[in-house]
Amino acid sequence: MPLHHIIQKLSQLTGYPEIVLTSRGNTAIKSALRITPLHKKILIPEEGGWLTYKTIPLKLKREHSIVQCSDSIISLKDLEKKLSTNHYAVLLYQNPAGYFAEQSMEEMYKLCQHHHCLVVMDVSGSIGTELCDGRYADMMVCSFGEWKLVDVGKGGFISFKTPELREQINNITPLTDQSILPLLDQKLEELPERIQHLKELKAKINNDLQQYNILHPDHFGSVVVIAYDTEKEKDALIQYCQKKSLEWTECPRYIRVNRKAISIELKRISI
Repeated sequence: MPLHHIIQKLSQLTGYPEIVLTSRGNTAIKSALRITPLHKKILIPEEGGWLTYKTIPLKLKREHSIVQCSDSIISLKDLEKKLSTNHYAVLLYQNPAGYFAEQSMEEMYKLCQHHHCLVVMDVSGSIGTELCDGRYADMMVCSFGEWKLVDVGKGGFISFKTPELREQINNITPLTDQSILPLLDQKLEELPERIQHLKELKAKINNDLQQYNILHPDHFGSVVVIAYDTEKEKDALIQYCQKKSLEWTECPRYIRVNRKAISIELKRISI
């Protein structure tokens, strides 16, 4: 499978002309964050991010700070407050946050532009949807790892809005395992079907559990997060998952939401 064919597909999905396939999604994140000057900081969300959002800046010897969220949606008020200090060079966030909460990407991007802060959007959970919109970021990163929307088991990409940005990023670890390209091409072809299947599954679960506190039920997501207050509610949600043979994880978790909740992991279901 010619590499340029896959690059062309990814360029269409992101709206970006500059795409580099990477060995891992984390490699793409690390490459993007290298653009941060040593005297500046990186902003990450307080919840709904990925595991390495906190660790990669440390490895790069860059400081990072947290922007406040409400059920994983970034607070525009706190974002503007942080940006107005002029301490931050990059905002890194995932859309949808935690794979379930759509972010205000247009408003966030306008704030960041006004304060000269670059935006790195992680689209591992939104590629192929309207949430993967290159107009509202400067770079996009994505993982093709297990249970992602494009589930190849390895690899990822970093993409750039302009060639000038691409020239500023050095030491990108490229994808060297060319054997995954046919599977990657297949998964990209199947992406619309996978997205539609996830939407239908989520709608069914939303209907089944409508009496519970489903967080952001109308947002696109590949997980369904249901907050609970009592152990009785928690047990009932777990019993539902077991009855329907659905995998679930328990929150609080940084990669979902920092409150008591059950996350039904639809993205682990194969189509």
